[in-house]
Amino acid sequence: MNLRSLRQAAVLCAALSLAAALPAASASTVPVDAKPEAEASVAEALLARYGAATTPDEMKRLYRLQIAAGRYEAAETSIDRLQAMYRPDQPRQANGLVPWRIYVRAKRHEARGMDADAALKTAFGEIFGALSDTQMAEVLPDYRGDLERVRDQYAVTAKACTDAVLRDCASAADVIAARQAVLAWTALWPASAALIRADAERRFVVDDRVLVPTPDGARIAVMIVRPRGSASTKKVALLNFTIYARDDWSFADAVKMAAHGYAGVVAYTRGKGRSPGPAVPYEHDGADAATVIEWLARQPWSDGRVGMFSGSYNASTQWAAVKHRPAALKAIATSASNAPGIDAPMQGNVFQTFMYPWPFYTTNTKGLDDKTYGDSARWAALERNWYVSGRHYRDLDRIDGTPNPIFNRWLDHPDYDAYWQRLIPYGEEFAKVDIPVFVQTGYYDGGMVGALYYLEQHYRYRPSADHRLLVGPYHHTAMQTGVLPTVRGYEVDQAAKIDLQDVRLKWFDHVFHGAPMPNILRDRINFQVMGSDRWRHASSLATMASKPLRLYLTGQREGARLLFSKTAPVSEREPELRVDLADRSDVDAAPSADGVDRNNALVFATAPLTKPIEVDGLFKARFRIVTNKRDFDLSVDFYERRADGTMLPLASYLGRASYMANRSRRQLLRPGHPQTLAFTSQTLTARLLAPGSRILAVIAIPKRPDTQINYGTGRAVSDESITDAGKPIEIRWRLGSYFDLGIR
Repeated sequence: MNLRSLRQAAVLCAALSLAAALPAASASTVPVDAKPEAEASVAEALLARYGAATTPDEMKRLYRLQIAAGRYEAAETSIDRLQAMYRPDQPRQANGLVPWRIYVRAKRHEARGMDADAALKTAFGEIFGALSDTQMAEVLPDYRGDLERVRDQYAVTAKACTDAVLRDCASAADVIAARQAVLAWTALWPASAALIRADAERRFVVDDRVLVPTPDGARIAVMIVRPRGSASTKKVALLNFTIYARDDWSFADAVKMAAHGYAGVVAYTRGKGRSPGPAVPYEHDGADAATVIEWLARQPWSDGRVGMFSGSYNASTQWAAVKHRPAALKAIATSASNAPGIDAPMQGNVFQTFMYPWPFYTTNTKGLDDKTYGDSARWAALERNWYVSGRHYRDLDRIDGTPNPIFNRWLDHPDYDAYWQRLIPYGEEFAKVDIPVFVQTGYYDGGMVGALYYLEQHYRYRPSADHRLLVGPYHHTAMQTGVLPTVRGYEVDQAAKIDLQDVRLKWFDHVFHGAPMPNILRDRINFQVMGSDRWRHASSLATMASKPLRLYLTGQREGARLLFSKTAPVSEREPELRVDLADRSDVDAAPSADGVDRNNALVFATAPLTKPIEVDGLFKARFRIVTNKRDFDLSVDFYERRADGTMLPLASYLGRASYMANRSRRQLLRPGHPQTLAFTSQTLTARLLAPGSRILAVIAIPKRPDTQINYGTGRAVSDESITDAGKPIEIRWRLGSYFDLGIR
């Protein structure tokens, strides 16, 4: 996954938050006769058009038109039909319709004379209250409406009918559907909050006021949700330790674990939620999580065992806790795993600017600063202004105008030095990790970089490690939002459409209660082969493939090739890349129409494949190069270019040449002298390539607004500026440079 994909993953993760309601859309965007009685008559007239609806989009319009027309019973029937459509492949979409059913049922009760508050309470009890504990836990994450988003969507949709008579507008159905979303969520949220809490307390024991003291005087905010039942029944605690202090997210996580028989626990980084004092990412999480774990083990309802779960930043807190080896911690289940210093804020020792606003998001308030983090115009302007100015990377906060001490502290540690090493296990500390580990990630997940780092280090230092990987065509938040039917143009195989949370829970049941291991986790490496509709299982990353496919780099910019050969070519032209690091004319350069960024890059391609080839696992590179600089940064992105021109991403790498041999110690290059660079991709793939496809490798010097620029002087890169650019960087690949891809 390239840097832009990592940015998208980070933004998507943040976008899961519930925004505060905004004022209604301005009158200028509302059709002139969009009054309830006029809308009802138009909706009634449109129903005939959608009466035979067969697709989800048509069904969505249908039930919302029925609501607008006052046909509430018919609308509820349509929602039931749409839920049935979604359940096989998109259960989260089906769950998201439960609030709509409650809203429609409440409207039915109102139509019979019940006041609005009583109608909503009655409908809630009839539908939400009738769900089983596990069903309620499935629905809870989707029982929230983003009023800002639905109002914005209505404002945009309504523009098509601005100053028009609604019945004469071609987009009337869409306008009515969008307006019904505003009305529904205005009624449902936050009126349902108290109803949800009361329903949860009927089912579970809820304690969200706990403050756990630490040895150094801090207090950690903790939420606990436990199943009701016999006081003599001891429970395993499953803990999510997180900096993302959002009580609605946390409540849903804790309820999910309680619904499956565990004590669900969420604890916040010190300084977050009700915890006093300032918050600092990463630095105290390991010790504080260990303190919470031992506190949980001492509670009268606990059986003395604790597991940890969750992903992204919250995966790093699990590994931070493991570093402290609390005796009660018996298993961790991570996903989309962040590894500080490995994949963020720097990857391959190259800092990435999408992380710049993240400290504001997580530390400005006791909760989350969505307003600042979501100010995309501010962050885009910052990147552009920095790039155009050519100033030091360390000047980002001066350009922005707001101090960012946390990001600047990270910049002080460009090596993977003691600062980073003390946060998560390092070196031989992995040998002591003797508890079961389960990790889920995806081919479209920026968190795969960290997930593979933990896995490889654990295997390296403890070859017998019980560490299982599940990987498929999943995005960064697939664990929270469910498997998408399509990701970046790829239609996901049916075999990959699984309930990732259910697999995790069954793994916990295996570890803590002796249940069978889920069949999909039958080996240590479990991967879905895209395009084949099948899963494979291997004992190691190396055995994902049966043999290597060697591809030699040859040719110039207009004819760069990846050459299938058993021996190195001797008469081909040597590839060369020349990039003017002082040039800023490309500030607004965009990727090509196919989504591939060819700026400052060489694009190597194979001949069309004559038969299907399954590419599995990591790629390795061995480059014999000559350059005129003491250092440079390098990105490599592999793609399948299908015969129709479609580009499907495979695996990728980003790194600084001076750290390729050792991420903890910089070793500068010798300009003008041949030298060898060897590296392995930081992400993997498993895909059945079609006949007629080509394999593309895009090798680039990262020079763009969203990434730190290495000018090659050998000094601290954050202190370099455009005045250090000098002559354009030149890199020549000697014949014999190659990639190895794993194939079957």
